[in-house]
Amino acid sequence: MRLTDRLRHTLLRWDRLGLAAILALPLTISMLLGFLWLNEHGYLLWFALGTAGFYAVFRVAVGLARWRTRVAGEREPRELEGPKADPEWSPAEKAAFERARARIDTRLKEPIPWATLPTEALTVVEEVATDMSNGQRSALDFTLPEALLLIDQVALRYRAFLLESIPYSDRLSVRTMHWLWRKQDAALTAWETGFLAWRGVRLLLNPAVGLLREAERVLATGLQDRLTEKFRRDAQAILLEEAAQAAVDLFSGRLKVSEADLSRHGARVIVPDAAPEGAVQIVVVGQISAGKSTLVNALLGEDATETDAAPTTDTAAGHALDSGVRVIDTPGLDGTDKVARAIAAQMVTADLVLWVHRANRPGRAADVGLMAAFQAAMARDPARRHPPVVHVANASDLLLPGWPRPENTLTAEDKARLRAATDAIARDMGGAEVIPIRAEAPEWNIDALNAAIDAVLPEARMTRRNRLRLEASRSEGLRGNIARAGRGVSAVAKALGSRWRR
Repeated sequence: MRLTDRLRHTLLRWDRLGLAAILALPLTISMLLGFLWLNEHGYLLWFALGTAGFYAVFRVAVGLARWRTRVAGEREPRELEGPKADPEWSPAEKAAFERARARIDTRLKEPIPWATLPTEALTVVEEVATDMSNGQRSALDFTLPEALLLIDQVALRYRAFLLESIPYSDRLSVRTMHWLWRKQDAALTAWETGFLAWRGVRLLLNPAVGLLREAERVLATGLQDRLTEKFRRDAQAILLEEAAQAAVDLFSGRLKVSEADLSRHGARVIVPDAAPEGAVQIVVVGQISAGKSTLVNALLGEDATETDAAPTTDTAAGHALDSGVRVIDTPGLDGTDKVARAIAAQMVTADLVLWVHRANRPGRAADVGLMAAFQAAMARDPARRHPPVVHVANASDLLLPGWPRPENTLTAEDKARLRAATDAIARDMGGAEVIPIRAEAPEWNIDALNAAIDAVLPEARMTRRNRLRLEASRSEGLRGNIARAGRGVSAVAKALGSRWRR
């Protein structure tokens, strides 16, 4: 190959790195010229002494900060931040991840050999599996589809990290990276040789400054070694935390179902323009004549449900609130265990529960019974995410003599009456916040209720995704697996047939 061709290929291969070097060249030249100016004016010695003094003060400050952190029992911050708990995890899954992080920090007081890192990662996965299953599962108790989905997710996550955080990662070829890896020893040798020659020239030109710079280098080398060691320990901790994060996803059952499976499963309930996983299900519960149907009409802005003085809702009825949200009205609580269990079963399938109380009705035994039935139903399936619950005190205006007020402005006495009523409901419902409203026309405080619903909708969507995953992973019994086997045999037969026909 001719010299011009080799030069052309080299320029095309190294165009991005060459541009980076050109951009760094002015800064490098400015540093060298600055040192020459300091030397010519006799300031280089003072500059070196000032640098050494600043280094000493900084080391003392860091030592004091580290001592205060240990005394306070706090976790020392890292140069590198590791993975965070997934917002879609349940509280139990987040707690398991934090316990794994604590064990990793205890284990990595000092860096470990890189060769032992895979063994440590397997130990972390084993501990998470045992922690999340109460000793029933081990590190390899997951299926091949789960493993492949995990690999897919991790690959996409690191691809996004490279594109967002590593400059020229989308331009630098693997071939170039391989060449750099093979040439790293030669580049390091050249750097060390050139730096050694520069140190010798510096000693010859100015022995006093040369010796001071050598002493400063000895101190800085110790700091560099400590920083390198801390960086290595943090990097190892992050890798082990990545293993812990993957283990939580594996053993929570989250990887049994892909995003496409969620979309197919959630599409069974259709609301126009709903999210791919389907509409959020808001289940409305409460005692007979608490005003559930009236409240549903207020939320919908229309008379979608029948309302009168008698208990009208005897079966669950669904209504589309807006794009992506569906409201389900349920029968009223009558104080019987049968009805409480039926409504609790409906609440377990909810993404958000809207619990309606009658503000002027002190008897709440039926609500307390439903809460107990609901908690028992949720406890039977620990993997299920608890839906958020919004409590409202309907007909709050009946507590306020002379209602309505001008422009609905509440007096101090009004606020005290409402606070007493909502606090009484909250005590019976486990301390939940209660929003006072009037659902009948003219409506009052419905905007506050809508704002509260909007605030918990992200949590409701996470609850829905969790429920869809569990339902999809458990939906295929013997019949589904027989059908799956049939599809596999058919695919193999078609592949063999196409080969035989060639």
